[in-house]
Amino acid sequence: MSDTMPENSHEQEENVLISLDIEEDKLFLLHFIIGTYFGPDLRKHHRPKQSAFQIQASKNLVVDELSGSLMKRAELERVYYHILRNADPSLVMKSKKLREYFNGKRNVSNRDYPFFADLFPRKLHPETHVRHKFKFIRSIMFINDPDTSCMREECVTRFKRLTGLDSFALSLSVDTTEANGVAANEVKDEIDEGVEPCLEVPITCAGNDNAGTCISGEESDVAAKPEVTSEAQGGLMVGLMDIGECDDAYLFRVSLPGVNRDERDFSCEVEDNGKVLVRGVTTTGGKRVQRYSQVFEMQTWNLCPPGHFSVSFRLPGPVHPQEFSGNFGTDGILEGIVMKNLQKQTV
Repeated sequence: MSDTMPENSHEQEENVLISLDIEEDKLFLLHFIIGTYFGPDLRKHHRPKQSAFQIQASKNLVVDELSGSLMKRAELERVYYHILRNADPSLVMKSKKLREYFNGKRNVSNRDYPFFADLFPRKLHPETHVRHKFKFIRSIMFINDPDTSCMREECVTRFKRLTGLDSFALSLSVDTTEANGVAANEVKDEIDEGVEPCLEVPITCAGNDNAGTCISGEESDVAAKPEVTSEAQGGLMVGLMDIGECDDAYLFRVSLPGVNRDERDFSCEVEDNGKVLVRGVTTTGGKRVQRYSQVFEMQTWNLCPPGHFSVSFRLPGPVHPQEFSGNFGTDGILEGIVMKNLQKQTV
């Protein structure tokens, strides 16, 4: 098969224009962003980058050319929230609906609802896990300055009107070559479907009624000093924390040994003033532990007693709660990255 594109491919791209007949603005924006700023990652690096919509318009994708690289799904969400950072909050998808978009399957009740798989079929872009952490999607690349010539003009105009953006260019970078320090071509050896993967943290964005639910808690006046509360008395080994900072974001890591990773029991809330509230249930610290047929009477109780707990702390400055991605790994470490609200910092 030839390495070059068909001579008439550019013509096809101009003649076949993509039209998104999605009535709801919120759904339109989500599907437009994913289809415009992301495309199949191909081995043929000399070929121009093409978005998912460009591929649909030109119909020139060669399956054998997919690179097999990996991208965290959280990165796609980060780009989505970044683009909508100045849009009306009512146009931003809540995290539950966003997961439905990525995971949903078409049926009679949602036949008119756009899905991620419409742009990136699961057979070509399967979702997997690496070292039991993070959800990754194969063979996808980010395009920071996309070509929208394949879109009908009314779609482009609608996007600009809803987002307030004049240009499609973004000053963002997304890594698709390595995951957790593992090269993409080594990932297959790291996958073990028999082990529970990392929990992608449910995000509750407080301080914005359209973004999530605010659950009140006692605020700490000292930035980055954690407050830990527990239903039971005894040793409190949860809540040890580190915070990092770069030009446009904060990173935090919280030690949560023995905490139930079921998303029904665990949540992490981020407020626009930088306050973070982690709530969950610990399963350690019992006086008696049963493993199969053996029952152990514990001689020490240094771990956090079983029961509900909360950890709260404040980041050094204001943030964009919608631009938060978090993962809770099997190593008991909760890691979160949230973008700074630089406008509020400069006021």
